[in-house]
Amino acid sequence: MPSERRLEKLSDLMEEELSSIISREVELPEGILVTITRVVISPDGHYAAIFISVLGGEAKSALEILQKRVYNIQQRLNRRLRVRPIPKIHFAPDLGEMHREKIEKTLAEIKRKGDL
Repeated sequence: MPSERRLEKLSDLMEEELSSIISREVELPEGILVTITRVVISPDGHYAAIFISVLGGEAKSALEILQKRVYNIQQRLNRRLRVRPIPKIHFAPDLGEMHREKIEKTLAEIKRKGDL
């Protein structure tokens, strides 16, 4: 059972490496930018949820592309990291980020109308 500090370090390392892999090696439609907002690793260190935020496109389509390529992404991650076991990754949309964007758009609209 890995310590909490080790899981935190592994989470940071995975976020950095996955960001690099996604930006350089995964072909996304033009104008879509995928960012990793956080990585949550299970207490036993075998599984990781990768939360993403999508700019310039629909999150569902970007998530589908990442899910189709998850095996290749996992292989590249396995080659880059020197720790064992490397958690099995699963991508998920960051709903908190989507909620914040919706609120910001609503506030901008209210401000534009002059009600605020």
